[in-house]
Amino acid sequence: NDFLFPAMSANGIMHPGQPISHNTVQKWINKSTTGAGIHGDFLTHCFHQGGAQYWFMFTPVGQWWMFAKVHW
Repeated sequence: NDFLFPAMSANGIMHPGQPISHNTVQKWINKSTTGAGIHGDFLTHCFHQGGAQYWFMFTPVGQWWMFAKVHW
């Protein structure tokens, strides 16, 4: 129940135990990439897999994630 980006109501009240919706995250991605001039379709899958790839390949020895830590 501990979310990096908890849900927020329209009046700005945070709801820490409630996750934000997939659609909200997708809107943020679209707005960010468009604003940065990056063209293409980027889905939440890109960020999930990219994060896992980083922890498997590029972190210092001893800090790598085990396969069991990532829930595909």
